[in-house]
Amino acid sequence: MKIKLRNVLTIGTIAAVTASFAACSSVPTETSGIPETSAVAQTSAAPETSQTSIETEATAQMTEAASSYEQVELNSDLQLNANTFITGFVEQYFPEYDRDTANIEQILNFIYLNLKLNSFESITCETCGDVTYETFTAEDVQSMASRYFGMLITDEVSELPAPPETFGDQPQGPYYEDGKIWYETADGQNYNRIGIVNSISNPGDGTLILDFSIYTIDIDRYWSLTLDELRGLYALTPEQADADSLLMQTSSGTATVGVSQSGEYYLITYSVNE
Repeated sequence: MKIKLRNVLTIGTIAAVTASFAACSSVPTETSGIPETSAVAQTSAAPETSQTSIETEATAQMTEAASSYEQVELNSDLQLNANTFITGFVEQYFPEYDRDTANIEQILNFIYLNLKLNSFESITCETCGDVTYETFTAEDVQSMASRYFGMLITDEVSELPAPPETFGDQPQGPYYEDGKIWYETADGQNYNRIGIVNSISNPGDGTLILDFSIYTIDIDRYWSLTLDELRGLYALTPEQADADSLLMQTSSGTATVGVSQSGEYYLITYSVNE
């Protein structure tokens, strides 16, 4: 379903964005409990070129362009804020994203996994016929879509199909009924990844470009971490992450973000070299 969303966060002037850096001295309030650019590269490819190659080249071009922009100094607070934001996408293997072509399913998939990983008390287990589902409210959708994507979702969710009452060859979700979003329960997987922001560039159009690396946490260490210890990793600098023997860099990526009046980021584009 093509997304029909309205932008509800105004991108300010360059001066306003710059001022937000100084105001950004603490971690943004996390609903989850955890914590385009106009110059986005367009890559032409021959028919036989793989999608991965296209995405890798596009990310490389975007990173190269970002190097010519004004660089934002990464102090400890800004490093923590940026790492926390980008980890929310990295940890759940968020796919390629462009706000102009996003669909409602992509937004809801992100919200579902974010709640499941970071705010499981927001998830309710329910049955519909023979099928067990995990549900969350349309109110959660509205608040998190605004916070993470700078978007307002209103009636779009009500256009989703109702949850099936029997098992079949059907997607896990999303479905909609009774003011809630429904996903079939599924076996879990490991989400032992964090994102560490290497640099932040200011192209001067009211957006910021985050260049980041993705690290996999040693699985034994991951399962032994408390919530506070996991959050502690979000404060690492690139140098500290590289020096940690229980973190392994596996890939890298680039994200273009807007900055709200409160200084919080929201996603515009996202690309990862995987």
